[in-house]
Amino acid sequence: MHDPIAPPAARQPAEVVDLVSMAMSDGDLEAALAQYRSGALLTPWAGQPADPGVSTRRLLDQLMDLRLPVSVLVAQVLQVDDLALLVVEREIRGLGPDGRRIACAGSGATVAQRMTGGRWLIVTESWQLRDVSGG
Repeated sequence: MHDPIAPPAARQPAEVVDLVSMAMSDGDLEAALAQYRSGALLTPWAGQPADPGVSTRRLLDQLMDLRLPVSVLVAQVLQVDDLALLVVEREIRGLGPDGRRIACAGSGATVAQRMTGGRWLIVTESWQLRDVSGG
């Protein structure tokens, strides 16, 4: 069934990562994907090379399988015209679906582009998540 309410549109560069975080925390894959430009590249894990053969949809779906909230802090925004580089800290923490404690965090980067109409979309990003559970 098609959702009649469109996902929110980012009007500032930093909003785009907030909207992805909220959508993922709510379990709304389509709302998260709506914040990415077609063909966007995502690398979520530290040490993982970028693989254009793995879709952003698949990677976000795998992260959402953890069923945990994604927190985000935008540390810096560097904007030139219709492009912005965001330095972002992310964290996923809690009990996973199997009851095991999960704690991963990382500082990464997001490149966003202002599209026609003023909406910002993610072009590429690297989350750089790593296990910080200490165990």
